[in-house]
Amino acid sequence: MEELTQRIADVINGAGDENRQDLREYALGLLKEQTEQSDASSAPSSLTSAQPFSPLPFAILLFLVSLPLVLLFPPLGGGLLVAALLMGAWGLAAILLRRS
Repeated sequence: MEELTQRIADVINGAGDENRQDLREYALGLLKEQTEQSDASSAPSSLTSAQPFSPLPFAILLFLVSLPLVLLFPPLGGGLLVAALLMGAWGLAAILLRRS
């Protein structure tokens, strides 16, 4: 480990003054990236299980956002309102089909 560190330090110190700080930051970034990847791959799979996607919460949020926009800027508000209604129908259909 010390030998690798010395080799990296020699390369950084051998660079010009204007590149030295950039090389230091680059080396630290690479080291962090490589060590974080190994930590992330060893995480238990029970923590990474994803919940099924439901468009219903997004439809409700989009509906609430679109209401004032219909008054302020009707084309945009109307488009968002239509998108919210379509997503709401999709979400309700997904819930009903999942239960049956």
